[in-house]
Amino acid sequence: MPDWLTKDFHWKAFSLLMAIGIWLTVHHEGETSGVPAANPIKNTYVNVPVLAVSADSNVHAATIIPQTVTVTISGAGEIMNRLQRNELHAFINLTGFSSAENLSRDVEVELPPGTTVVTVDPPQVTVTIPKPQ
Repeated sequence: MPDWLTKDFHWKAFSLLMAIGIWLTVHHEGETSGVPAANPIKNTYVNVPVLAVSADSNVHAATIIPQTVTVTISGAGEIMNRLQRNELHAFINLTGFSSAENLSRDVEVELPPGTTVVTVDPPQVTVTIPKPQ
């Protein structure tokens, strides 16, 4: 056998075993961390206010109909049991609109990590933005 293979063979074998152990640990953690909860819990929140947001205009005068929605979310038990109502935000994005009448927009929901939106009822709202004066 070549000298580079047999010299310090015990250290090389130990290093190889350590590398395999580390790889197996990381590989196992990667498989389990992205797996959804086996029995997710669903919670429904009624009368969640819908807020209007915009990056380029003032939308405080926007009229949203309906003003509230019902949101059903799911997640692991430990997350859902700690979830507070104020961590749930429903909004519509009005970026690019300075005025509109009877504009239909999808309701988006911002949630904490580890939770997902199941349903939003109604999924769309109607918006009227008065023309700037």
